[in-house]
Amino acid sequence: MDIEKLKQDREFLQNLEEQKRSALRSKDIVKMYDVLDTMLALDMEEENIDLLYQNILETAFDTLTQMLTEGQKFDFHKEFDEYVARAIYEHALERWDRGDRKGAKELFLVLSFLVPQNYKEAMFLPLVATAKGMDLDEFLNNFVAKEKIEEESFFFDKFTDNAKKFLKENEKTLDEELKKAEKLA
Repeated sequence: MDIEKLKQDREFLQNLEEQKRSALRSKDIVKMYDVLDTMLALDMEEENIDLLYQNILETAFDTLTQMLTEGQKFDFHKEFDEYVARAIYEHALERWDRGDRKGAKELFLVLSFLVPQNYKEAMFLPLVATAKGMDLDEFLNNFVAKEKIEEESFFFDKFTDNAKKFLKENEKTLDEELKKAEKLA
């Protein structure tokens, strides 16, 4: 479909606005992301995009708080859980990109305890990289096998041989970070 035509289509834009209001009212993070992804594709007003994203983060962190309180873990068979993890992960990447390695590291640490086993490495690698003071760009360039990541993936979950070597060489750092969290628990 032609994006320029969609930007001019009043009915489409009204429908999108109604979907946004409905998603915000119901705090449905999956629907909020659907609207956000559409708004980003249409290159819509940054202010509206930011407001929607703030609501996504608020919903995700409220859910995360509840999960931690109740001792729950993510079940990626549930779309809602996947999208909550996506929001937390994206926020961790944003913090890392802004130079807040400590904040990013803490989020990766929390995620590493809550994600299903087959996503642990996707959290452990950035956890160790942030603990070691690595920049996000360096991490992406040296460790992420971008060409292998599936389009539907919410996480950097395909890695180079260098990444596996880095993780093995830094097992002690990983163990230290994981023990910090266990003490808090």
